[in-house]
Amino acid sequence: MITKKIYHILIALMIGGGSICTLTSCEDWFNLKPQTELVGEDFWQSKQDVESALAACYRALLEPEAMERLIVWGEVRSDNVLAGMNPGGDLSYMLSANIDASNGYTQWSPLYRVINYCNTVLENAPKVQQQDPNFKTGELRAYEAEAMTLRALCYFYLVRTFGDVPFTTQAYSDDTRPFQLAQTDGDTILRKLLAELETIKDNYAKAVYSTTSDTKGRVTQKALWTLMADMYLWLGDYDQCIAMCDRVLQPGLNPLFLEPSARYNQQVFGIGNSSESIFELQFDNYVPNYVVCEMYGTEGGRTSANYLSSLDFKKYNLFENSDVRQYDALWSNTSAAFIPIKKYVAYRKESTSAQVLQSDYVTNQNTQNWIVYRLSDVYLMKAEALVERNAAGDLEAALALVSYSYDRANPSKGSGTLQLSRYNSQELMRDLVFDERQREFLFEGKRYFDILRRIRRTGDLNNVVSTYLLRKYESQDQATVLTRLNTLNALYLPIHRDELKVNKLLKQNPFYATSSDIEKN
Repeated sequence: MITKKIYHILIALMIGGGSICTLTSCEDWFNLKPQTELVGEDFWQSKQDVESALAACYRALLEPEAMERLIVWGEVRSDNVLAGMNPGGDLSYMLSANIDASNGYTQWSPLYRVINYCNTVLENAPKVQQQDPNFKTGELRAYEAEAMTLRALCYFYLVRTFGDVPFTTQAYSDDTRPFQLAQTDGDTILRKLLAELETIKDNYAKAVYSTTSDTKGRVTQKALWTLMADMYLWLGDYDQCIAMCDRVLQPGLNPLFLEPSARYNQQVFGIGNSSESIFELQFDNYVPNYVVCEMYGTEGGRTSANYLSSLDFKKYNLFENSDVRQYDALWSNTSAAFIPIKKYVAYRKESTSAQVLQSDYVTNQNTQNWIVYRLSDVYLMKAEALVERNAAGDLEAALALVSYSYDRANPSKGSGTLQLSRYNSQELMRDLVFDERQREFLFEGKRYFDILRRIRRTGDLNNVVSTYLLRKYESQDQATVLTRLNTLNALYLPIHRDELKVNKLLKQNPFYATSSDIEKN
């Protein structure tokens, strides 16, 4: 089994036979002639080899380069965060909407590395089954489901970040395949991946594993269905999104439950692998989560960083006084020049007291898991899809779904506080869901994608940018910032200039295109 212990031990792509590279030093796989990683006949011999190679796919997502992008792409550009202490050049430019094709965070290689590893597993695993009699078809199908889902997740991040990107399901491990790949329309990529996942969603992935850390840290049926729901929501296919959410919410194996208010923060963000977790990246003392510590905290990273801070949400009335999530997410009553982030880097101990105190919190160093999906995601994705479909009864059903996370976060109010009479139109309910997602997933790497999804859906870029994104740029000249955010293309990232040089088929995002960007030597 691929447990947390194996994540940091056997990196199958890096053992045995041939010229290989480390996960932290490999250059973009579009850039180099392929190495003989993973494909030597001396490696692909047994089921254990496939399992180790699959572990490498997960392990690559834990690398600091990958983790940085999950936060920078989904959180740093949002209206949740500001600069903290000395964020550094590339991060500072991201925070100030001053982005160009030289910014290191526009390099996509960490995610493509995972994709290539997944493609390699999918290409070689069936061959192994033919020669290993102990490798059963059901096991092969389960491994394929994990690799397909991880690959789709990485492409989903890339499409939401860059728009149109190169797309391949072939492994690059020798020099028999071309490295010049043009971009494919982002929505087309997602529809192709969804068509593939549709063929496996019923009987490939496992429902549960033998340990909790595997059930929460590996792809299960519910993780696969949740990703599909998210992709369908992005594409505006609301009926399919609702159908996938309903699959996740159905009773049976791998039941999911919201943690009670008193223990929610400790169980979800402190201990990890909670009863509401669907899929989270597994870190431990051997594979620490340095990036979260450096982005959000001052302890447990490779340096005492605190690169990011929180917006002052009191100015925008995001939280009611009764909402305990504000205390869980950020430090208040601080004398610092900025508001430090608390979520992930400190957790609230379970308490019988209804009052939340600063002394309730314990620093959480290094080992916190990074949550990709949890039960609240499913409730609020389904609520959003219902609001946008807006058929008879959909607004009432959406309100009930929002109430799950809202009531849990406002225990002093009791259940049933939200009333349909206050949110009795599609516009009002849309704003409720949108704001509840911000409250519930603050600093979890989702907010920028939520904003972009709303703009894609409504086409109301100016209103959304002015109402939400401009909050973080109050100290800058507003007219200048607006020129950097005035088209949909501006909200996607540019392609890094090094990629343009080595892949002559790539075309720069037109908002960022300059003569220096498109020069291909």
